[in-house]
Amino acid sequence: MISLLAIVLISLSGQPVSACVEGLAWGMTLDQVHAHLGQAEPVEREQSGRFEAQQVLLDQLPVSRVTFDLDPQNGLSSLAYEFALDDMTEVLAGLRARHGSPLSTSVEAGDRNDQIWVWNTGDDLITAVKRNAARQQQFLVSYRPSRLRPETL
Repeated sequence: MISLLAIVLISLSGQPVSACVEGLAWGMTLDQVHAHLGQAEPVEREQSGRFEAQQVLLDQLPVSRVTFDLDPQNGLSSLAYEFALDDMTEVLAGLRARHGSPLSTSVEAGDRNDQIWVWNTGDDLITAVKRNAARQQQFLVSYRPSRLRPETL
């Protein structure tokens, strides 16, 4: 399931950074995120700090689900958008226009095939995943603060 992949792809970072997507910034409080995304509900009581909002717009593009992690001390620490598969080309083209060519790979395991694109902007680590599994296709884009600035390599 794509939610499990989002959990794996989104790792928490301790330092708030002014980056992310337009209108949001790492370190924002829950009230600030609600003001931008609308009301979000906790995903599970056992996993405090993970929230989900439904039917959100990113600019003019509909997003079926936004999942984000919010640390009580450090605020917004990760973000994942689930888009309709029909919007994948437009989202990938926008990311490429803004951040350049990504690192890309494919992973095949059993009846699952994932295409993965990764950008490290210096501020953000952006991962896009198209999953084909058991006759179901999904497209997810996740963001988290980057822990490695490319210029240090």
